[in-house]
Amino acid sequence: MEVNVMTKKEIALSYLDKGLSIIPVWSPEMIKRVAPKSFTDSLNEKLAKNNELETPIPENEIIRKVVIDKCKTPAIATWTEYQTRLPTEKEVIQWFDKNPDANIAIVTGKVSNLVVFDLDSKDAVEYAENEGGFPDTVKVKTGKGYHIYAKHPGFEVRGSVNKNLDIDIRADGNYVVAPASTHGSMNVYKWEDGFSIFEIDPADCTPWMIDYLTGVAKGSTAAKPKTKNTDKKDSKEIITKTEGKGDYTDILKNGCNEGNRNDTATRLIGHLLKSKIQEGELWEMLKMWNRKNTPPMDESELRNTFNSVKKLESRNQEKKITINSFIDTPQNIISEYNQNYVRIPFAGDNLSFLETQMNGGLIGGRFYVLGGIPSSGKTALSNNIADNICLNNTPVLFFSYDDGKSELRYRTFSRFSSHSIEDFNKNTVPKEDINKICENSRIKKILSLKYVVQEMINIEKWDALIEQVQKKHKKPPVIIIDYLRKLRTKDKSSDERLRVDSILSNLTDLAKKHNIPIVAISELARDSYKAGQRLSMASFKESGNIEYEASWLGILAAVEENSDGYNLKKNWEKIIEQDGNVDLIIFKTKRGTGVTGRVPLKIDKKNMKITDRKDQHDLDTTAVIKKSSMFGKKEN
Repeated sequence: MEVNVMTKKEIALSYLDKGLSIIPVWSPEMIKRVAPKSFTDSLNEKLAKNNELETPIPENEIIRKVVIDKCKTPAIATWTEYQTRLPTEKEVIQWFDKNPDANIAIVTGKVSNLVVFDLDSKDAVEYAENEGGFPDTVKVKTGKGYHIYAKHPGFEVRGSVNKNLDIDIRADGNYVVAPASTHGSMNVYKWEDGFSIFEIDPADCTPWMIDYLTGVAKGSTAAKPKTKNTDKKDSKEIITKTEGKGDYTDILKNGCNEGNRNDTATRLIGHLLKSKIQEGELWEMLKMWNRKNTPPMDESELRNTFNSVKKLESRNQEKKITINSFIDTPQNIISEYNQNYVRIPFAGDNLSFLETQMNGGLIGGRFYVLGGIPSSGKTALSNNIADNICLNNTPVLFFSYDDGKSELRYRTFSRFSSHSIEDFNKNTVPKEDINKICENSRIKKILSLKYVVQEMINIEKWDALIEQVQKKHKKPPVIIIDYLRKLRTKDKSSDERLRVDSILSNLTDLAKKHNIPIVAISELARDSYKAGQRLSMASFKESGNIEYEASWLGILAAVEENSDGYNLKKNWEKIIEQDGNVDLIIFKTKRGTGVTGRVPLKIDKKNMKITDRKDQHDLDTTAVIKKSSMFGKKEN
């Protein structure tokens, strides 16, 4: 039987679809094919120094070490910007079309919501086990040990090397080489069976992991030396090396080696920019520092890193607030009353009944939350609504952190063409057909107005995106989020409940500030998936603050109504999968967002289209919706 082996490009794109920032790094195959000058210079220098020793090391050991070091360095001029944004699909394709055998690195830190514990010895594993071990989480087998992936703790953690325990931390400003890359020693990075990032999600950090990372963030860790009988001299040397890592005086004085240049340059530039040194003086200091590195960076690479960090720092400058914006006048009030009522139709040719029950569309300044049981069509419904809004000449900002950009695109293509979603996923659609689809008038309209964001951008920075769309299209966008819990704010709290509450509060404020509708997909608690389970607002994972922040709350499921409310049907998986029958239960409507009750829908999973459904055997849906809800009086 023929086994299909994914190419490096396909693997890289699959990581990108998971919301991970990736970059290409050097591989043994690349070095063998075309050794860069920096590699040959470093190798020749080390060989020359080795030949001067009384007892030289075997040359093959020198070559092996230089190859290993090179296979941990980026294969692009600068990778600084990918610490704060995901690369585009086009960038990834270009990288791996140019170097198909390049290794793949996953950028850690907030951009990928990852922190990685790199365990390189039995002592490291033993230490972790004694502290409580790791939860069931993503795990990679490396040449000497393991990479343990976990969710980012929420506070800034720079990379750390603990030589006492062989535990390295890779977080903000770092990256790890990922499967199926080849180590310089020719070992292949592999996912542990059952623990790949495509099988499970990275787990939250446990208390001891948080304590360890907190120590790293402060410049020290609680880790004990692996050698018990270390004399005072050795201890002093170890402490000096550890503390010197983050000392900018030490960095400027001594420079760094090739493997740390990019990371150190980024940190140093950010530090110097905050010190308000004149740009010309700062650049000269950087060049002097660079000359102390072994070997120095190319000046063009250093300049690119400098420009990237400077651009990022300028974006982070807070806007000046003026008190005039707080004054209310009769003219403002009248203008608000006449102009600020916004209602965005979304029905298209498939969701007329749903739009009617939501009072004619999505309202500006309102926060809509949509939950659902697995495979109920949450993303399909959101994508249908987004496409219909675009066809009605309104732009959409779609933050897609669950499905990748290409998957969302193919859902739209399958809806407006004769090809199924599987045709696109299996890459069986002829290129000429894709060209025809792209020329379709409705597709062209959608592509011109639908902005799909994969980069992990803090909510506080969304203002700038909204303003750009407003400037280009003369109207602000509708925002759709898939899904809620993957969002980030500046809030550094490690408490998940507080973190989500901060997200909800920020989204509510954003909707009001720009007078736009915001629609977010949310998760349900796992207990909600049981047959016969009563669905309610308490079914949401974020139950509590979400009930107060949201203007509208709905759940997609296959239900039956009785005196208790809406209960999940038996065999709901088969009902949705085989019949496509699904119900939208609206539990909360506030400030003109519609009425509560059940809206029958039908999902065509082949072509990713959701339509109104007319039930002949169920209760009259109009009557069900118009009566008072059992969860409180209906609100209009």
